[in-house]
Amino acid sequence: MGMRSAERSSSSQIITRLFAVIVIYKMQPLDSSTLQTLLASVENTSPDNFDLKILVWDNTPGGQDIGKLPGGILYESAPHNPGLAQAYNQALEQAEAEGYEWLLTLDQDSCLPVDFLAKIADFASELSPDKTIGAIVPQVIADGRIVSPFRFVFGVPRWFGSGFVGTSKRAAYAANSGSTLRVCALREMGGYDPMFPLDLSDTNLFHRLHDSGKSVFIAGDVLVHHDFALLNKPARMSIERYKESLLDDCAFWDLYMGPVARFERIIRFAGRACKDLYFSKESGFWKPTLSELKRRLFTPRQRRIAEWRKWATLRRNNSVRGPGGQSIVLRQGQQNYPQS
Repeated sequence: MGMRSAERSSSSQIITRLFAVIVIYKMQPLDSSTLQTLLASVENTSPDNFDLKILVWDNTPGGQDIGKLPGGILYESAPHNPGLAQAYNQALEQAEAEGYEWLLTLDQDSCLPVDFLAKIADFASELSPDKTIGAIVPQVIADGRIVSPFRFVFGVPRWFGSGFVGTSKRAAYAANSGSTLRVCALREMGGYDPMFPLDLSDTNLFHRLHDSGKSVFIAGDVLVHHDFALLNKPARMSIERYKESLLDDCAFWDLYMGPVARFERIIRFAGRACKDLYFSKESGFWKPTLSELKRRLFTPRQRRIAEWRKWATLRRNNSVRGPGGQSIVLRQGQQNYPQS
């Protein structure tokens, strides 16, 4: 916080250009807590040194009638539900084309503090000259505990302490929602990986961001509250969605983490299987968890990777095209209504 106050006078003349994308699913845009709190934060931000554009990306299967949105908000419907990676990559393309320096990625279930944009704008203007900083991330709270950002210590996630502000010396990982990413850094590393379209899309991205030589600045004095699907599986996830998340989780650990980390993951999933069996509301998830645990124990790692690549490639190829085989193209300019 001392850095921000000390340099406020010199950074106040820098215009922070931020492109925000909110991905929604089976929800009206104006019912999204993320959009509601983002718009409230806009009202609390000085327009003199801040340029914001908002895109609502709608993954609702089959599309929906959204009525009229507030002026200036872009809207794009992707009725075949390609996930998060494609939505964020399309937003990245538009942000880059229009000269925005930062991309703010959000989903529909976050609650941003009223001073969110003001604080992020301050951090962004101060960190803009340091091209080694690839992302600015807030502290994310779910069910009363910190869930993001974190680092891995021998494969075990360790969360940064409450209120930590500064650049992580080690690889840091964060949730998609609330992360502010440098557009040129994302472009250099090829954007989001379409092989991880939804679950682990953020973990995969921050892993690759670190591999590309970029650091993560942790804005621990910016608190974002978020509703995570895995913390409420019965209400937030179908069994099929859960099975896909298990496969992607295993693939990430198989591809990028060592044997100690993979062993820790097995222990973690054994605990989850017991939890799913014990709690009646989650009992339907017990069999998929147990099946995945057996696969990790008895199927060789290289075979797991090969099988996942084949399945994930087919999923990626099916998701990059919209109805009728046409690629989704982001519409330019203001769009207050979905296409008919």
